[in-house]
Amino acid sequence: MKTEESLSATGEEYLETVYNMGAEDEVVIGARLAEKFRVSAPTVTEMLKRLVRDGYITMDSKRVVTLTEAGYSAAEAVLRRHRLTERFLVDMLGMQWHQVHEEAHRLEHFISGAVEARVVASLHHPTTCPHGNPIPGMVPCARTYLKDQGALRLSSIEVGQQATILCISEVVEDEEALILHLHEKGLTPETRLTVLTNDVPDEEENFCLRVDGREVCINVAVAAKIWVTVLE
Repeated sequence: MKTEESLSATGEEYLETVYNMGAEDEVVIGARLAEKFRVSAPTVTEMLKRLVRDGYITMDSKRVVTLTEAGYSAAEAVLRRHRLTERFLVDMLGMQWHQVHEEAHRLEHFISGAVEARVVASLHHPTTCPHGNPIPGMVPCARTYLKDQGALRLSSIEVGQQATILCISEVVEDEEALILHLHEKGLTPETRLTVLTNDVPDEEENFCLRVDGREVCINVAVAAKIWVTVLE
C-alpha cells in the first residue's frame, strides 16, 4: 500500500466525495462520481482502479465503492484540512461563508501538520466548518455525525414542523452555487425555520419556509441538500 502522501489532489478529492456520500447514506457508484466531477465514466473507472490498487477503496460485484480504513484515514485528513481552512478564512480573514469553499479546495492539499495545529489553536478548536459540517478529529465521530445529531433532510420535514439548520450537504455537483443560493435566501447553519408548504414538482420553488418572520421558498431538490434537526 502506498502512503497518504502519494495520493494526488484528484485522488484526495475522490476519497472526500466517497466519504461524504457515505456519511449521507448515499450509494457510491461510478456514475454518481462522474456526475459530481463532471468527467467521463472511463476517467472515473481509471481513478477507482488506482484507489483499489493502492488500498484506499474496495468495490463489490455491483461496483459499489466503499472506503477501507486507509481510505477513511486519508479522506478525514484532507477533509480536516479543508474544513479548518474554511473556518480560518471566515473567522480570521473575514470572508463570507459562501465564498470559501473553492478557496479551501485550492489550499487543502498543501497545508502542513504544523500549520494545521496552529490553525486549530488559533481558532480555539472549532468543531464544524462554516457550512456546519464536522471537522474530523474535533468531534467524537465525524463519520456518524449526522446520525449522532439526529439530522434529517429538510425535504423530509412535514408541514408545520420547526427545525434548525445543522449543515449543508457536500454531495452536490456545484457546491459553491448551492451555498451562494442558500446565502441569498438567508438559509445558513443555526437558522430556525418552520415548514409552510412542501409541494411538488421539485423544479419549482414550492417548498416554502417561515424564516425570521418572512417566507422563503426553494425547490425540493435544494431542500434535500439541507440537513436539519427537528425542534420538539
